[in-house]
Amino acid sequence: MTSIDLFLHFLWPVSCPVCGKLASVLCRSCSDELVRDAPLRCLICGEQIPCRLHGNSYPSVSGAVHSGMARELVLSMKYHGVSGMGRIMGRSLGSAIVMPFPQNRIVPIPLHRGSTRRYNQSRWLAMGISDVWGVVLSDHLKWRTSERQSELGAEARRSMPKNSILWRGPDLKGQSCTLVDDVRTTGTTLLRGAEALYEAGAENVLSITWSRSINANERGDLSWS
Repeated sequence: MTSIDLFLHFLWPVSCPVCGKLASVLCRSCSDELVRDAPLRCLICGEQIPCRLHGNSYPSVSGAVHSGMARELVLSMKYHGVSGMGRIMGRSLGSAIVMPFPQNRIVPIPLHRGSTRRYNQSRWLAMGISDVWGVVLSDHLKWRTSERQSELGAEARRSMPKNSILWRGPDLKGQSCTLVDDVRTTGTTLLRGAEALYEAGAENVLSITWSRSINANERGDLSWS
């Protein structure tokens, strides 16, 4: 550790949760080691793209399985106020995942109306991806419902009505968008977000999450991320 690192640690006493380095909320190298590129999968059924049942309209990819340190980082970012960690995690995602088509916008899943959280963790992840890809961030999705998905069970999430998420930004005709969230569980939130982008005119929508729940694929195939 350099004298500058030590000085910064006294001013801002944090340490990397992976390797313990002082004065670092999260080392980029530690974050990179948790993420890998993976095949694009259908957001609806989990089949590899091109999907036999649903075509290519809903490609999705996650950087890691939601367990171990990958899960701990999400919890720290989301519930322990370590917002800056999200941007580093997003940069790791942007570096590991290859764009399947040229992108026009990166769009975070929004916070629910009435949320008491001071920041949107999905927006921080989206900012990190934007840093790497050089694509504009557009934070114009809004929830129609005030129910927080984290408080709902899997069945309730799957039954989320259409138009639960709405696009309140400019016309997306002919554009390609990347939709960003922290964790994929049932995939329904991302699906409703993607539907909103298509409704606004988007031509392609890719969904990216930092991690995916091991229960996300209802067929029991845990070999994909």
